[in-house]
Amino acid sequence: MNLENVTRDDWILGGLALVLAIDLVFFPWFDFTIGAGAISFSLTSTATGSPSGWLGVLAMFCALAVVVDLAVERLSPQTHVPAIGDSRRATRLALAAGAAACMTFKFLLHVHFSRFGWGFYLGAVLVAALVYVAVQSRQAELGAPRAPTGRPRSTAGSGRAGSTKPPAV
Repeated sequence: MNLENVTRDDWILGGLALVLAIDLVFFPWFDFTIGAGAISFSLTSTATGSPSGWLGVLAMFCALAVVVDLAVERLSPQTHVPAIGDSRRATRLALAAGAAACMTFKFLLHVHFSRFGWGFYLGAVLVAALVYVAVQSRQAELGAPRAPTGRPRSTAGSGRAGSTKPPAV
């Protein structure tokens, strides 16, 4: 195990994914108050709890899979695991997007801003940051984005084979 292979960006990506998983399992996502007046009590539920806890569990598994994938690639480079598009960074981006999709679906099923706890808001910020960092990592792998240069020019009808100049008018 060699921690020298782990870059600063890897630490950020792995840390965000790990804190997101902790948020999904332990922090209050929903606050419910039952009763009124002196006879009332408050209940909290995590993202993995009711309602629709299965979406929270799937999001947690996606976040943890980002951490595991990153650890396998950096700490055991000789280990070959399947990748999306033969790219570990694309795989991590897909996992981060999967976590975001599960959390978004859970949000859409239970839109009651008065009932969301602070864990929900923290989770929303964490998953947005996780997807952003994963996208940046993937773009760095592909190289800097290039400005569009227009349509490629055809050599047909130019009069010269292999010519890239347009025909003179």
